[in-house]
Amino acid sequence: MRIILTLLLFSLSLVNVQAQLLKKLKQKIDQAAVQAADKVTNSKPASKPEKKAEQPAVTSGSNDKATDASVSNEKAGNDTQDLKVTSKFDFVPGSTILYFDNFEKDNIGEAPLGWITSTSAEVVTIEGLEGKWLKMSSVSTQQITRNKKQSWGNNFTAEFDLLIVRKDYDPRIDINLINTDGNLVTDEAILGSEKKPAVNFSTIIAEGSKSRASLYAFDNRLSDNMTENLPYNNTSPVHVSMCVQGKRFRLWWNNRKLYDLPAVKEEYLPNQLGFSFGSVGGSEFYVSNIRVAKDIPDTRAKFEEGKLVSNLLFYSGTAKLKPESMGSLLDVSKILKDATSAVKIVGHTDSDGDDALNLKLSRDRAETVKEILVSQYGIDASKLTTEGRGETQPVADNKTAEGKAQNRRVEFIFKPEADKYTNVVGAGSNNQTTNNNSKSIANSGNQQVASSSGATSVTLQSKILNVSLPYAQFLKRSESSYTFIASKEEGNGKENYFKIELQTVNTRFKPETYNFKEINEKNPLYGTKKFSEITKTEAMLTYGTTAKPYIYKFSSIIANGHMATYVSEDLSRHLPASSSNCKLVIEKVEDGKASGYFLFGIMIQGLKPIKKGDAMQETFTDGFSGEMKCTFSNVPVY
Repeated sequence: MRIILTLLLFSLSLVNVQAQLLKKLKQKIDQAAVQAADKVTNSKPASKPEKKAEQPAVTSGSNDKATDASVSNEKAGNDTQDLKVTSKFDFVPGSTILYFDNFEKDNIGEAPLGWITSTSAEVVTIEGLEGKWLKMSSVSTQQITRNKKQSWGNNFTAEFDLLIVRKDYDPRIDINLINTDGNLVTDEAILGSEKKPAVNFSTIIAEGSKSRASLYAFDNRLSDNMTENLPYNNTSPVHVSMCVQGKRFRLWWNNRKLYDLPAVKEEYLPNQLGFSFGSVGGSEFYVSNIRVAKDIPDTRAKFEEGKLVSNLLFYSGTAKLKPESMGSLLDVSKILKDATSAVKIVGHTDSDGDDALNLKLSRDRAETVKEILVSQYGIDASKLTTEGRGETQPVADNKTAEGKAQNRRVEFIFKPEADKYTNVVGAGSNNQTTNNNSKSIANSGNQQVASSSGATSVTLQSKILNVSLPYAQFLKRSESSYTFIASKEEGNGKENYFKIELQTVNTRFKPETYNFKEINEKNPLYGTKKFSEITKTEAMLTYGTTAKPYIYKFSSIIANGHMATYVSEDLSRHLPASSSNCKLVIEKVEDGKASGYFLFGIMIQGLKPIKKGDAMQETFTDGFSGEMKCTFSNVPVY
């Protein structure tokens, strides 16, 4: 019996040990499953390299020590041109540059001034890559560019270089084309907007054909591919290119087109570019050479006119063409094959650097373009001649990044009579037109790039302030609401600006009168009938030698005096009556531009504090200051 009991106890202990081992094994399995789930979404397997990938050597202001990893990619300064034709790569950038950013004037280790982010961003240099790069915080963050153009139109391109560095988990990034929903493109309120991006490309990047790529238009999912191939490596940037033409949207990952489909709502066109990141992290992202341009050229039409301007991209200071420009050359090569007379290729540079070196560089770049057209696209070399004009013929202001990018160009001259140059006001020392074919110069002091007639104009007149606000627009917020914004400086919504929110009863923006609610309420039909209305105003318009007082909003009340004079000791307000003269009138809407006027009462802020009240007190620092008259013409409606 004792032997049987001993064997029984031994068996029970053995079962208990096995149970404990199984429990621990199960815990490890569950833990591994959770860790794997953190690395992927939607049950997608993580891709882990067999050996640790190379890491780029990054230099920032906060840490001057580079990482110990080497960089294997080719230096940009290598002039050897080894580009190959990719027949399916047909991206052609817009010809008028709206926004260009390579962070060249920003300090290393600091956030670029004007960049919009919910957390942080830092300008750095990367060993083996030219120029400066922006390292974007990539955990639970949004990053939005410092573009100032309120509209890109419905025919534009956006492109940038993106360095993706995998650390612990597969990289995840959302690339967003944003409609700013009635806000200025520089307004930080965009970060808190609940409105989805106009177009959103969302991806989890894995090795081989294991990436997940999704495309959304607002809340509508247009595509979701679980087996996409998105090649990248830790030391060479990916070039992302996007093109919007009406409803049509296209996106390329390097030279591979991922999408070509209707995705854009033309009533809510994108006007800002952003990047967003979830909570997983585990990778680093660097961006540079952001370029947004409108007016995608009709190459055939330019051929008939006799001149095509192309902003081909070269590595800085070299005649080496960047791969992303091969789509433009493919486009040009198609019409060159039809040319029956000689075609002149002319290189131009910006004004950075030595004049003589820029002249040589422009010649070398023109020659590079010729060599590629001959060797890669089979163009007859006898058709092509080359010339360099250096920095002598700017078409934009070399003081801005956008202007310099516009000046770095290659021109194709199909007809000698089309080889003329009109100097842009502000881009050079003299305003003149040059016939490059005959080398003659004719004065044209009254010739401007754009006629002053038809220009946007907003003029404010009052007893305390008379000013013009040249940057203005009506922005569509919803099916029936618009915002009228005007400012002294482009994209500046913090000072010297006003904003007026309008609610219309019409299905489209057209001539009509907007009243304040206080005026509409006097109409006997109010409540049973809808009326177009001014729903909100705000401003920051200084009018003296100091920052205060300033105009902070408009009103339906035309009066003068400190607000405290209209408040009794029991804090009840006895304000003057609203004036029926206070209204905003749209007199004309033509070719997408509005003209009209408004008359409002002025409210000012920053007056001497005055306290009112007995048991409870309130301090007043605002008041009234007469009326404001405004006339506006040719204000774009977006």
